[in-house]
Amino acid sequence: MFLSTILRLSSFSSLFAMTYQFVPHTESGVPSKVMKDLIAGGTFLESIANSPYDWKAFATQAQKQQDYSQETRRIVLQALERQNPEPSSSEQASLDAFRNGALTITTGHQLMVCGGTVFFEAKVLGAVALAQAASKELGKEVVPVFWMASEDHDFEEIASFRIGDYQFTWEQPDAKGPVGYLPTKDLADQLSSWLEQVPLNDAQKKLVQPRLKAYREGKNLAEATRQWVREWAEGLGLLVLDGQDMALKGQAAPLWTAEMEGQYSKLIKAQTDAIVVEGYKAQVFPREINLFDLRDGDRQRFEQPDPECPYFYVSPNALMRPLYQEWLLPNLAYVGGGGELAYWLQLVSAFEKLGRPMPLLYLRNSILIQHHRLSKDLQKLDLSVIELLSSSGESLKRQFLEKDTVLHAEGEALKAPIMEAIEQWNSALTESYPELKQHAAALKVKMEKLAQRTAETRYRTQKRRHEELMGSIDRAVESIYPNGTFWERRASYADLVGILGQDPRDAIVEKMSTIKAGTLVIKPDF
Repeated sequence: MFLSTILRLSSFSSLFAMTYQFVPHTESGVPSKVMKDLIAGGTFLESIANSPYDWKAFATQAQKQQDYSQETRRIVLQALERQNPEPSSSEQASLDAFRNGALTITTGHQLMVCGGTVFFEAKVLGAVALAQAASKELGKEVVPVFWMASEDHDFEEIASFRIGDYQFTWEQPDAKGPVGYLPTKDLADQLSSWLEQVPLNDAQKKLVQPRLKAYREGKNLAEATRQWVREWAEGLGLLVLDGQDMALKGQAAPLWTAEMEGQYSKLIKAQTDAIVVEGYKAQVFPREINLFDLRDGDRQRFEQPDPECPYFYVSPNALMRPLYQEWLLPNLAYVGGGGELAYWLQLVSAFEKLGRPMPLLYLRNSILIQHHRLSKDLQKLDLSVIELLSSSGESLKRQFLEKDTVLHAEGEALKAPIMEAIEQWNSALTESYPELKQHAAALKVKMEKLAQRTAETRYRTQKRRHEELMGSIDRAVESIYPNGTFWERRASYADLVGILGQDPRDAIVEKMSTIKAGTLVIKPDF
Protein backbone atom coordinates (compact mmCIF):
# COMPACT_ATOMS: atom_id res chain seq x y z
CA MET A 1 0.00 0.00 0.00
CA PHE A 2 2.99 2.31 0.39
CA LEU A 3 3.28 3.51 -3.22
CA SER A 4 -0.41 4.24 -3.40
CA THR A 5 -0.18 6.34 -0.22
CA ILE A 6 2.72 8.34 -1.60
CA LEU A 7 0.93 8.86 -4.91
CA ARG A 8 -2.17 10.15 -3.10
CA LEU A 9 -0.04 12.61 -1.14
CA SER A 10 1.71 13.82 -4.26
CA SER A 11 -1.57 14.48 -6.06
CA PHE A 12 -1.98 17.68 -4.05
CA SER A 13 0.90 19.26 -5.93
CA SER A 14 1.79 19.19 -9.59
CA LEU A 15 5.43 20.04 -9.06
CA PHE A 16 7.96 19.41 -6.32
CA ALA A 17 11.47 20.72 -5.93
CA MET A 18 14.02 17.92 -5.85
CA THR A 19 17.53 17.31 -4.68
CA TYR A 20 19.80 14.66 -6.20
CA GLN A 21 22.55 12.56 -4.66
CA PHE A 22 24.66 10.24 -6.76
CA VAL A 23 25.96 7.25 -4.81
CA PRO A 24 28.69 5.29 -6.68
CA HIS A 25 28.23 1.54 -6.65
CA THR A 26 31.65 1.30 -4.99
CA GLU A 27 30.07 2.89 -1.89
CA SER A 28 26.91 0.80 -1.80
CA GLY A 29 25.86 -2.82 -1.74
CA VAL A 30 23.66 -2.77 -4.85
CA PRO A 31 25.77 -4.59 -7.50
CA SER A 32 26.29 -8.34 -7.58
CA LYS A 33 29.69 -9.90 -6.76
CA VAL A 34 30.62 -10.25 -10.41
CA MET A 35 29.91 -6.56 -11.06
CA LYS A 36 31.73 -5.45 -7.90
CA ASP A 37 34.79 -7.38 -9.06
CA LEU A 38 34.56 -5.90 -12.55
CA ILE A 39 34.28 -2.36 -11.15
CA ALA A 40 37.01 -2.87 -8.55
CA GLY A 41 39.64 -3.87 -11.08
CA GLY A 42 42.67 -6.04 -10.47
CA THR A 43 40.61 -9.20 -10.87
CA PHE A 44 40.33 -12.03 -13.37
CA LEU A 45 37.32 -10.25 -14.86
CA GLU A 46 39.31 -7.11 -15.58
CA SER A 47 41.91 -9.25 -17.32
CA ILE A 48 39.34 -10.43 -19.85
CA ALA A 49 37.25 -7.26 -20.22
CA ASN A 50 38.50 -3.67 -20.13
CA SER A 51 37.17 -1.67 -17.20
CA PRO A 52 34.98 1.17 -18.49
CA TYR A 53 35.45 3.37 -15.44
CA ASP A 54 38.29 5.33 -16.95
CA TRP A 55 38.08 7.75 -19.90
CA LYS A 56 41.38 6.32 -21.16
CA ALA A 57 39.51 3.05 -21.77
CA PHE A 58 36.96 4.93 -23.87
CA ALA A 59 39.73 6.57 -25.90
CA THR A 60 41.31 3.16 -26.50
CA GLN A 61 37.97 1.73 -27.56
CA ALA A 62 37.49 4.62 -30.01
CA GLN A 63 40.83 3.70 -31.62
CA LYS A 64 39.71 0.08 -31.95
CA GLN A 65 36.60 1.21 -33.87
CA GLN A 66 38.60 2.92 -36.61
CA ASP A 67 38.32 -0.27 -38.68
CA TYR A 68 34.51 -0.18 -38.60
CA SER A 69 33.22 -0.97 -42.08
CA GLN A 70 31.83 1.97 -44.03
CA GLU A 71 29.57 -0.45 -45.89
CA THR A 72 28.12 -1.64 -42.58
CA ARG A 73 27.67 2.01 -41.52
CA ARG A 74 25.74 2.69 -44.72
CA ILE A 75 23.41 -0.31 -44.23
CA VAL A 76 22.82 0.48 -40.54
CA LEU A 77 22.12 4.15 -41.37
CA GLN A 78 19.54 3.11 -43.95
CA ALA A 79 17.89 0.84 -41.38
CA LEU A 80 17.85 3.65 -38.81
CA GLU A 81 16.27 6.04 -41.31
CA ARG A 82 13.77 3.40 -42.35
CA GLN A 83 12.81 2.56 -38.76
CA ASN A 84 12.70 6.16 -37.55
CA PRO A 85 10.66 8.03 -40.18
CA GLU A 86 9.97 11.74 -39.81
CA PRO A 87 12.79 12.20 -37.32
CA SER A 88 12.73 14.97 -34.75
CA SER A 89 15.47 17.59 -34.89
CA SER A 90 17.52 15.76 -32.23
CA GLU A 91 17.08 12.40 -34.01
CA GLN A 92 18.11 14.01 -37.30
CA ALA A 93 21.20 15.45 -35.65
CA SER A 94 22.15 11.97 -34.41
CA LEU A 95 21.47 10.43 -37.84
CA ASP A 96 23.69 13.06 -39.46
CA ALA A 97 26.38 12.46 -36.86
CA PHE A 98 26.25 8.71 -37.47
CA ARG A 99 26.46 9.28 -41.21
CA ASN A 100 29.58 11.39 -40.65
CA GLY A 101 31.41 8.83 -38.54
CA ALA A 102 29.98 9.06 -35.03
CA LEU A 103 30.53 6.20 -32.59
CA THR A 104 27.74 4.73 -30.48
CA ILE A 105 26.87 3.79 -26.93
CA THR A 106 24.12 1.21 -26.83
CA THR A 107 21.66 -0.21 -24.38
CA GLY A 108 18.86 -2.65 -25.02
CA HIS A 109 15.92 -4.31 -23.41
CA GLN A 110 12.85 -6.43 -23.87
CA LEU A 111 9.67 -4.76 -25.08
CA MET A 112 8.11 -4.33 -21.64
CA VAL A 113 4.44 -3.30 -21.55
CA CYS A 114 4.37 0.45 -20.79
CA GLY A 115 8.06 0.28 -20.00
CA GLY A 116 7.73 -2.25 -17.19
CA THR A 117 9.63 -0.96 -14.16
CA VAL A 118 11.92 2.04 -13.60
CA PHE A 119 15.12 0.26 -14.63
CA PHE A 120 13.89 0.18 -18.26
CA GLU A 121 13.94 3.97 -18.48
CA ALA A 122 17.03 4.11 -16.26
CA LYS A 123 18.99 2.12 -18.84
CA VAL A 124 17.91 4.41 -21.66
CA LEU A 125 18.70 7.59 -19.75
CA GLY A 126 22.01 6.14 -18.56
CA ALA A 127 23.05 5.44 -22.15
CA VAL A 128 22.09 8.98 -23.18
CA ALA A 129 24.02 10.47 -20.25
CA LEU A 130 27.12 8.39 -20.97
CA ALA A 131 27.01 9.26 -24.68
CA GLN A 132 26.83 12.97 -23.86
CA ALA A 133 29.71 12.71 -21.39
CA ALA A 134 31.81 10.63 -23.82
CA SER A 135 31.24 13.13 -26.66
CA LYS A 136 32.51 15.94 -24.45
CA GLU A 137 35.43 13.98 -23.03
CA LEU A 138 36.65 12.49 -26.32
CA GLY A 139 35.92 15.51 -28.51
CA LYS A 140 34.09 13.18 -30.91
CA GLU A 141 30.42 12.66 -31.65
CA VAL A 142 28.94 9.73 -29.73
CA VAL A 143 25.32 8.74 -30.40
CA PRO A 144 23.06 6.84 -27.94
CA VAL A 145 21.24 3.83 -29.39
CA PHE A 146 18.41 1.77 -27.94
CA TRP A 147 18.46 -1.81 -29.27
CA MET A 148 15.01 -3.36 -29.27
CA ALA A 149 14.91 -7.02 -28.27
CA SER A 150 11.93 -7.63 -30.52
CA GLU A 151 12.66 -11.31 -31.08
CA ASP A 152 12.56 -12.37 -27.44
CA HIS A 153 9.83 -14.90 -26.82
CA ASP A 154 9.30 -14.75 -23.04
CA PHE A 155 5.83 -13.20 -23.08
CA GLU A 156 5.17 -13.62 -19.36
CA GLU A 157 8.25 -11.59 -18.53
CA ILE A 158 7.08 -8.55 -20.51
CA ALA A 159 3.30 -8.73 -20.01
CA SER A 160 2.85 -7.04 -16.61
CA PHE A 161 2.90 -3.42 -15.57
CA ARG A 162 2.27 -1.78 -12.21
CA ILE A 163 1.21 1.64 -10.96
CA GLY A 164 1.23 1.79 -7.16
CA ASP A 165 -0.68 -1.23 -5.89
CA TYR A 166 -2.54 -1.66 -9.17
CA GLN A 167 -1.13 -4.33 -11.47
CA PHE A 168 -1.98 -4.83 -15.12
CA THR A 169 -1.33 -8.11 -16.95
CA TRP A 170 -1.82 -8.36 -20.70
CA GLU A 171 -4.17 -11.23 -21.46
CA GLN A 172 -2.93 -12.86 -24.65
CA PRO A 173 -3.80 -16.59 -24.57
CA ASP A 174 -2.29 -17.37 -27.98
CA ALA A 175 1.00 -15.55 -27.43
CA LYS A 176 3.91 -17.42 -28.96
CA GLY A 177 7.00 -16.67 -30.95
CA PRO A 178 8.78 -13.29 -30.92
CA VAL A 179 6.93 -10.78 -28.74
CA GLY A 180 7.60 -8.03 -31.29
CA TYR A 181 5.17 -9.75 -33.67
CA LEU A 182 2.22 -9.51 -31.27
CA PRO A 183 -0.61 -7.17 -32.37
CA THR A 184 -1.36 -4.42 -29.85
CA LYS A 185 -4.94 -3.32 -30.57
CA ASP A 186 -6.26 -5.59 -27.79
CA LEU A 187 -3.44 -4.39 -25.50
CA ALA A 188 -4.60 -0.79 -25.92
CA ASP A 189 -8.21 -1.78 -25.14
CA GLN A 190 -7.21 -3.77 -22.05
CA LEU A 191 -4.96 -0.98 -20.77
CA SER A 192 -7.66 1.66 -21.28
CA SER A 193 -10.17 -0.37 -19.31
CA TRP A 194 -7.66 -1.02 -16.51
CA LEU A 195 -6.56 2.61 -16.27
CA GLU A 196 -10.13 3.68 -15.53
CA GLN A 197 -9.65 2.06 -12.10
CA VAL A 198 -6.25 3.65 -11.41
CA PRO A 199 -6.04 7.13 -9.81
CA LEU A 200 -3.55 9.07 -11.94
CA ASN A 201 -2.28 12.60 -11.47
CA ASP A 202 -1.70 14.94 -14.42
CA ALA A 203 1.96 14.01 -14.79
CA GLN A 204 1.12 10.30 -15.00
CA LYS A 205 -1.63 10.89 -17.55
CA LYS A 206 0.82 12.86 -19.69
CA LEU A 207 3.24 9.91 -19.55
CA VAL A 208 0.78 7.07 -20.14
CA GLN A 209 -1.53 8.50 -22.81
CA PRO A 210 1.10 8.56 -25.62
CA ARG A 211 1.78 4.90 -24.91
CA LEU A 212 -1.87 4.02 -25.34
CA LYS A 213 -1.84 5.95 -28.61
CA ALA A 214 1.22 4.01 -29.78
CA TYR A 215 -0.43 0.69 -28.98
CA ARG A 216 -3.52 1.68 -30.95
CA GLU A 217 -1.61 2.95 -33.97
CA GLY A 218 1.19 0.39 -34.09
CA LYS A 219 0.52 -2.83 -35.95
CA ASN A 220 2.56 -4.85 -33.44
CA LEU A 221 4.45 -4.52 -30.15
CA ALA A 222 7.78 -3.75 -31.84
CA GLU A 223 6.35 -0.88 -33.86
CA ALA A 224 4.35 0.48 -30.92
CA THR A 225 7.31 0.33 -28.52
CA ARG A 226 9.54 2.11 -31.00
CA GLN A 227 6.90 4.84 -31.39
CA TRP A 228 6.48 5.62 -27.69
CA VAL A 229 10.21 5.34 -26.87
CA ARG A 230 10.93 7.84 -29.62
CA GLU A 231 8.23 10.21 -28.37
CA TRP A 232 9.28 9.94 -24.72
CA ALA A 233 12.98 10.41 -25.57
CA GLU A 234 12.41 13.33 -27.94
CA GLY A 235 15.17 15.89 -27.59
CA LEU A 236 17.75 13.43 -26.26
CA GLY A 237 19.19 12.38 -29.62
CA LEU A 238 18.35 8.72 -28.99
CA LEU A 239 18.18 6.41 -32.03
CA VAL A 240 16.01 3.29 -31.81
CA LEU A 241 17.22 0.23 -33.72
CA ASP A 242 15.40 -3.08 -34.22
CA GLY A 243 17.63 -5.98 -35.21
CA GLN A 244 14.55 -7.63 -36.72
CA ASP A 245 15.36 -6.15 -40.12
CA MET A 246 15.98 -7.96 -43.39
CA ALA A 247 18.92 -5.79 -44.46
CA LEU A 248 20.60 -6.04 -41.04
CA LYS A 249 20.08 -9.79 -40.90
CA GLY A 250 21.58 -10.06 -44.38
CA GLN A 251 24.63 -8.02 -43.40
CA ALA A 252 25.24 -10.49 -40.55
CA ALA A 253 24.83 -13.57 -42.78
CA PRO A 254 28.50 -14.66 -42.24
CA LEU A 255 27.81 -14.69 -38.49
CA TRP A 256 24.82 -17.02 -38.89
CA THR A 257 26.79 -19.34 -41.18
CA ALA A 258 29.71 -19.53 -38.76
CA GLU A 259 27.44 -20.32 -35.82
CA MET A 260 25.65 -23.02 -37.80
CA GLU A 261 29.08 -24.57 -38.19
CA GLY A 262 29.70 -24.38 -34.43
CA GLN A 263 32.57 -21.91 -34.68
CA TYR A 264 31.32 -19.62 -31.92
CA SER A 265 29.53 -22.05 -29.63
CA LYS A 266 32.77 -23.91 -28.85
CA LEU A 267 34.55 -20.68 -27.95
CA ILE A 268 31.65 -19.53 -25.78
CA LYS A 269 31.59 -22.82 -23.91
CA ALA A 270 35.34 -22.69 -23.26
CA GLN A 271 35.10 -19.10 -21.98
CA THR A 272 32.13 -20.04 -19.79
CA ASP A 273 34.10 -22.91 -18.27
CA ALA A 274 37.01 -20.54 -17.54
CA ILE A 275 34.70 -18.14 -15.70
CA VAL A 276 33.18 -20.95 -13.64
CA VAL A 277 36.68 -22.14 -12.65
CA GLU A 278 37.35 -18.65 -11.27
CA GLY A 279 34.37 -18.95 -8.94
CA TYR A 280 31.67 -17.19 -10.96
CA LYS A 281 28.49 -18.85 -12.14
CA ALA A 282 27.45 -19.07 -15.77
CA GLN A 283 24.64 -16.60 -16.46
CA VAL A 284 23.53 -18.36 -19.65
CA PHE A 285 24.40 -21.89 -20.70
CA PRO A 286 25.64 -22.07 -24.30
CA ARG A 287 24.07 -24.49 -26.76
CA GLU A 288 25.51 -26.34 -29.74
CA ILE A 289 23.78 -23.78 -31.98
CA ASN A 290 22.91 -20.47 -30.31
CA LEU A 291 20.27 -19.54 -32.87
CA PHE A 292 16.50 -19.77 -33.25
CA ASP A 293 14.35 -20.52 -36.31
CA LEU A 294 11.51 -18.00 -36.85
CA ARG A 295 9.78 -19.83 -39.68
CA ASP A 296 6.07 -20.54 -39.18
CA GLY A 297 5.79 -17.50 -36.89
CA ASP A 298 7.25 -19.40 -33.95
CA ARG A 299 10.70 -19.38 -32.32
CA GLN A 300 12.26 -22.82 -32.24
CA ARG A 301 15.84 -23.79 -31.41
CA PHE A 302 18.03 -25.12 -34.18
CA GLU A 303 18.84 -28.65 -33.03
CA GLN A 304 21.05 -29.22 -36.08
CA PRO A 305 22.56 -26.98 -38.76
CA ASP A 306 20.21 -25.79 -41.49
CA PRO A 307 22.23 -23.82 -44.05
CA GLU A 308 19.12 -23.55 -46.25
CA CYS A 309 17.22 -21.42 -43.72
CA PRO A 310 16.79 -17.87 -45.12
CA TYR A 311 18.84 -15.45 -43.03
CA PHE A 312 15.80 -13.29 -42.17
CA TYR A 313 14.32 -16.19 -40.23
CA VAL A 314 17.48 -16.72 -38.18
CA SER A 315 17.27 -15.20 -34.71
CA PRO A 316 20.12 -14.96 -32.18
CA ASN A 317 19.66 -16.18 -28.60
CA ALA A 318 20.90 -14.21 -25.57
CA LEU A 319 24.52 -15.19 -26.20
CA MET A 320 24.54 -14.48 -29.93
CA ARG A 321 22.62 -11.20 -29.74
CA PRO A 322 25.65 -9.24 -28.43
CA LEU A 323 27.77 -10.56 -31.31
CA TYR A 324 25.07 -9.57 -33.80
CA GLN A 325 24.78 -6.11 -32.24
CA GLU A 326 28.51 -5.47 -32.28
CA TRP A 327 28.80 -6.80 -35.84
CA LEU A 328 26.56 -3.88 -36.82
CA LEU A 329 27.46 -0.97 -34.52
CA PRO A 330 30.67 1.00 -33.77
CA ASN A 331 30.12 0.74 -30.02
CA LEU A 332 32.25 2.28 -27.33
CA ALA A 333 30.26 0.73 -24.52
CA TYR A 334 27.18 -1.30 -23.75
CA VAL A 335 25.05 -0.13 -20.81
CA GLY A 336 23.38 -3.05 -19.10
CA GLY A 337 22.28 -4.62 -15.85
CA GLY A 338 24.49 -6.92 -13.82
CA GLY A 339 22.85 -10.10 -15.10
CA GLU A 340 23.21 -9.29 -18.79
CA LEU A 341 26.75 -7.94 -18.46
CA ALA A 342 27.67 -11.19 -16.73
CA TYR A 343 26.84 -13.19 -19.86
CA TRP A 344 28.74 -10.74 -22.04
CA LEU A 345 31.81 -11.88 -20.11
CA GLN A 346 31.19 -15.36 -21.52
CA LEU A 347 31.80 -13.95 -25.02
CA VAL A 348 35.37 -12.63 -24.78
CA SER A 349 36.86 -15.39 -26.95
CA ALA A 350 33.94 -15.19 -29.37
CA PHE A 351 34.61 -11.49 -29.94
CA GLU A 352 38.23 -12.28 -30.78
CA LYS A 353 36.96 -14.71 -33.41
CA LEU A 354 34.38 -12.18 -34.62
CA GLY A 355 37.09 -9.65 -35.45
CA ARG A 356 35.09 -6.85 -33.84
CA PRO A 357 36.07 -5.16 -30.57
CA MET A 358 34.09 -6.14 -27.52
CA PRO A 359 32.48 -2.99 -26.08
CA LEU A 360 33.27 -1.68 -22.64
CA LEU A 361 30.78 -3.16 -20.21
CA TYR A 362 29.18 -0.30 -18.29
CA LEU A 363 26.94 -1.22 -15.37
CA ARG A 364 23.78 0.83 -15.70
CA ASN A 365 22.89 3.48 -13.17
CA SER A 366 20.04 2.81 -10.77
CA ILE A 367 17.35 5.18 -9.50
CA LEU A 368 15.91 5.44 -6.00
CA ILE A 369 13.29 7.78 -4.52
CA GLN A 370 14.06 9.04 -1.01
CA HIS A 371 10.54 10.05 -0.02
CA HIS A 372 9.58 12.00 3.10
CA ARG A 373 8.85 8.97 5.27
CA LEU A 374 12.18 7.37 4.39
CA SER A 375 13.95 10.64 5.24
CA LYS A 376 12.23 10.72 8.66
CA ASP A 377 13.24 7.13 9.40
CA LEU A 378 16.83 7.83 8.36
CA GLN A 379 16.89 10.89 10.63
CA LYS A 380 15.51 8.88 13.55
CA LEU A 381 18.12 6.18 12.99
CA ASP A 382 20.92 8.72 12.40
CA LEU A 383 21.72 6.94 9.14
CA SER A 384 22.54 8.17 5.65
CA VAL A 385 21.00 6.67 2.54
CA ILE A 386 24.49 5.38 1.65
CA GLU A 387 24.67 3.46 4.94
CA LEU A 388 21.23 2.03 4.28
CA LEU A 389 22.18 0.94 0.75
CA SER A 390 25.40 -0.68 1.92
CA SER A 391 23.92 -2.61 4.87
CA SER A 392 21.25 -5.24 5.27
CA GLY A 393 18.28 -4.74 7.57
CA GLU A 394 19.52 -7.49 9.86
CA SER A 395 23.00 -5.99 10.20
CA LEU A 396 21.48 -2.61 11.09
CA LYS A 397 19.30 -4.25 13.72
CA ARG A 398 22.32 -5.97 15.21
CA GLN A 399 24.14 -2.63 15.43
CA PHE A 400 21.26 -1.02 17.34
CA LEU A 401 20.80 -4.07 19.58
CA GLU A 402 24.49 -3.94 20.46
CA LYS A 403 24.10 -0.25 21.28
CA ASP A 404 21.12 -1.05 23.55
CA THR A 405 23.14 -3.78 25.28
CA VAL A 406 25.92 -1.29 26.02
CA LEU A 407 23.40 1.17 27.47
CA HIS A 408 21.89 -1.58 29.65
CA ALA A 409 25.34 -2.54 30.97
CA GLU A 410 26.07 1.11 31.73
CA GLY A 411 22.77 1.35 33.66
CA GLU A 412 23.61 -1.72 35.73
CA ALA A 413 27.09 -0.33 36.40
CA LEU A 414 25.56 2.90 37.74
CA LYS A 415 23.18 0.96 40.04
CA ALA A 416 25.99 -0.87 41.92
CA PRO A 417 27.73 2.14 43.57
CA ILE A 418 24.34 3.58 44.61
CA MET A 419 23.38 0.38 46.44
CA GLU A 420 26.89 0.19 47.94
CA ALA A 421 26.53 3.75 49.29
CA ILE A 422 23.15 2.91 50.85
CA GLU A 423 24.65 -0.17 52.48
CA GLN A 424 27.51 1.89 53.95
CA TRP A 425 25.08 4.54 55.18
CA ASN A 426 22.86 1.90 56.84
CA SER A 427 25.89 0.28 58.49
CA ALA A 428 27.11 3.60 59.92
CA LEU A 429 23.61 4.56 61.05
CA THR A 430 22.90 1.33 62.92
CA GLU A 431 26.35 1.38 64.52
CA SER A 432 25.68 4.80 66.02
CA TYR A 433 21.99 4.28 66.62
CA PRO A 434 21.26 0.56 67.16
CA GLU A 435 17.60 1.36 67.79
CA LEU A 436 17.31 2.40 64.12
CA LYS A 437 18.46 -0.98 62.81
CA GLN A 438 14.92 -2.03 61.84
CA HIS A 439 14.27 1.34 60.22
CA ALA A 440 17.52 1.12 58.23
CA ALA A 441 16.66 -2.36 57.03
CA ALA A 442 13.24 -1.14 55.89
CA LEU A 443 14.87 1.80 54.12
CA LYS A 444 17.22 -0.56 52.29
CA VAL A 445 14.27 -2.64 51.11
CA LYS A 446 12.50 0.50 49.91
CA MET A 447 15.59 1.63 48.00
CA GLU A 448 15.96 -1.79 46.42
CA LYS A 449 12.32 -1.69 45.35
CA LEU A 450 12.79 1.84 44.00
CA ALA A 451 15.86 0.67 42.05
CA GLN A 452 13.87 -2.26 40.72
CA ARG A 453 10.97 -0.02 39.64
CA THR A 454 13.45 2.34 38.01
CA ALA A 455 15.03 -0.58 36.18
CA GLU A 456 11.62 -1.83 35.04
CA THR A 457 10.66 1.65 33.81
CA ARG A 458 13.97 1.92 31.99
CA TYR A 459 13.42 -1.53 30.49
CA ARG A 460 9.96 -0.56 29.21
CA THR A 461 11.37 2.68 27.79
CA GLN A 462 14.23 0.77 26.18
CA LYS A 463 11.82 -1.82 24.78
CA ARG A 464 9.60 0.91 23.32
CA ARG A 465 12.65 2.62 21.87
CA HIS A 466 13.84 -0.72 20.55
CA GLU A 467 10.48 -1.42 18.90
CA GLU A 468 10.39 2.06 17.35
CA LEU A 469 13.91 1.71 16.01
CA MET A 470 13.29 -1.80 14.70
CA GLY A 471 10.11 -0.53 13.02
CA SER A 472 12.03 2.38 11.48
CA ILE A 473 14.65 -0.02 10.14
CA ASP A 474 11.97 -2.30 8.69
CA ARG A 475 10.21 0.63 7.01
CA ALA A 476 13.45 2.08 5.64
CA VAL A 477 14.54 -1.27 4.20
CA GLU A 478 11.06 -1.89 2.77
CA SER A 479 11.18 1.52 1.09
CA ILE A 480 14.34 0.55 -0.77
CA TYR A 481 13.58 -3.16 -1.17
CA PRO A 482 9.78 -3.55 -1.38
CA ASN A 483 8.95 -7.25 -1.14
CA GLY A 484 12.69 -7.95 -1.13
CA THR A 485 13.22 -6.37 -4.57
CA PHE A 486 15.24 -3.22 -5.23
CA TRP A 487 12.83 -0.28 -5.64
CA GLU A 488 13.43 0.36 -9.32
CA ARG A 489 12.56 -3.26 -10.15
CA ARG A 490 9.24 -2.97 -8.35
CA ALA A 491 8.07 0.53 -9.14
CA SER A 492 7.17 1.73 -12.63
CA TYR A 493 8.37 4.95 -14.21
CA ALA A 494 4.75 6.08 -13.85
CA ASP A 495 5.17 5.67 -10.08
CA LEU A 496 8.29 7.84 -10.15
CA VAL A 497 6.57 10.51 -12.22
CA GLY A 498 3.50 10.35 -9.99
CA ILE A 499 5.51 10.84 -6.78
CA LEU A 500 7.47 13.78 -8.21
CA GLY A 501 4.58 15.38 -10.06
CA GLN A 502 6.68 15.69 -13.20
CA ASP A 503 8.91 13.70 -15.52
CA PRO A 504 12.50 14.20 -14.24
CA ARG A 505 13.97 12.80 -17.47
CA ASP A 506 16.29 15.68 -18.29
CA ALA A 507 17.47 16.11 -14.70
CA ILE A 508 18.28 12.40 -14.48
CA VAL A 509 20.40 12.62 -17.63
CA GLU A 510 22.25 15.61 -16.22
CA LYS A 511 22.93 13.98 -12.84
CA MET A 512 23.97 10.67 -14.42
CA SER A 513 26.53 12.22 -16.75
CA THR A 514 29.45 10.60 -14.99
CA ILE A 515 32.10 8.01 -15.65
CA LYS A 516 31.11 6.25 -12.44
CA ALA A 517 28.19 3.86 -12.19
CA GLY A 518 25.94 4.12 -9.18
CA THR A 519 22.52 4.92 -7.78
CA LEU A 520 20.90 8.30 -8.33
CA VAL A 521 18.88 9.12 -5.21
CA ILE A 522 16.08 11.59 -5.88
CA LYS A 523 14.72 13.40 -2.84
CA PRO A 524 11.48 15.33 -3.39
CA ASP A 525 11.18 18.31 -1.06
CA PHE A 526 7.70 17.71 0.32
